[in-house]
Amino acid sequence: MLLSCEKENLQIIGETDEFTIKSLIINDDYPIFVYFPSNYDPDAPNQLIIGLDGEFRFDEIAGIISEKSQNGTLPPSLFIAIGNSEERNRDYTPTIYEYGEGGAEDFYAFIKDELIPELESKYQIDTANNKTLIGNSFGGLFTHFAMFQNRDENPFNKFVSVGCSFWFDSGVIFEYEEDYSHLHTDLEVKYFSGMGTLEGGVSLASFEEMTERLKNRSYSHFQIMTELIKKHGHSGATTIGFKNGLDYVFSN
Repeated sequence: MLLSCEKENLQIIGETDEFTIKSLIINDDYPIFVYFPSNYDPDAPNQLIIGLDGEFRFDEIAGIISEKSQNGTLPPSLFIAIGNSEERNRDYTPTIYEYGEGGAEDFYAFIKDELIPELESKYQIDTANNKTLIGNSFGGLFTHFAMFQNRDENPFNKFVSVGCSFWFDSGVIFEYEEDYSHLHTDLEVKYFSGMGTLEGGVSLASFEEMTERLKNRSYSHFQIMTELIKKHGHSGATTIGFKNGLDYVFSN
């Protein structure tokens, strides 16, 4: 289910690049869109920010990061967006269901075991497990899926989700959250989730349910911010959510 998205026109100051990586795990090619903001440091490790839906979201998120790097609200960073968005129904969904092919496990392995090592070989990136993942809609669903993976091996500790498709497969992402809570006593991440108030009843109720579940886990190192983005629907809330989410996960 490919959804059109409203985007705010933000100026991108800095350099861009693009390359293609072949995933042996998935047996598919992924265009990788790269943005070096003005504060990218070629001589020191930079924060890595990964966005999904590269064909749709690269310019939008790069514009936000450009603005933040200019005004000093973002540390030295490298932003990349993963393309091949026509396969988002395969890659971003955790189970086989209508609109989804259940390839999230393989896609997560691709990011962790193939893409990030390739990026670390090409660019100056902090190799610690402190990276940021950003997603919207099915991309938000995958962002939650990635957050509920084993912390010891998880390359991400900052997650920004807007308009998550919590509804997918009768709310199966809540089962992943539940399973994580049974196996772990902490969730040492910074997490932002946003949802437009015009999304509708099921989406809003699911957003509130996930928020309450995570807050009630009482994870000692878990940091959470959620936001209802007023007078915006599925597409319109995205840019606002990405901006506010990046502000939060990179706040001190």
